[in-house]
Amino acid sequence: MGYELMDGQLSMSAVFIEAVKLLLQFCGALYIAWRTVRWALRRYKDEKHWERKLTAYSELTTALATLLNIVAEWEDQEITSRPPHGFTAEALRDSYWSARQKLEEARSTAMLLLPAKIADLLDDLVTALARNDVDESHRHEVEQLDKEWKLVKDARDAIVAIGKGDLQLSNG
Repeated sequence: MGYELMDGQLSMSAVFIEAVKLLLQFCGALYIAWRTVRWALRRYKDEKHWERKLTAYSELTTALATLLNIVAEWEDQEITSRPPHGFTAEALRDSYWSARQKLEEARSTAMLLLPAKIADLLDDLVTALARNDVDESHRHEVEQLDKEWKLVKDARDAIVAIGKGDLQLSNG
């Protein structure tokens, strides 16, 4: 039951149809905006999670690299019978234990954010380092340092390989 108005104006049914069209357009735009915000929020959360994982991998590899550098310096000192190069023996020892502490801290983060294989690898490494610290079977300190260097290097290489896959980084 439409009402015709004079002088070329629209009827009530035409106004109603136009109002419904505008309402549908508004609802469509609202739905698209809602979906866009959900997509953007999901992407933001995924990127933040990726960044946290990258930070955890970086902390691990930094601690392991520090351990490798210090063990290499100690081994060089043993082989060449020279004093520490650029550091005091106490500073090297403090740096070593600080790196071991950082490794423990990074291990806790890894258990939460990184694949279980990383946490298992770190547990094995920490256990092996502790055993190596008290192992009396080494004939020379160089053997003990070699063993520690190999343990740390193998762990670092495995973590880097797993991390590249986990973070979907290229091998280049």
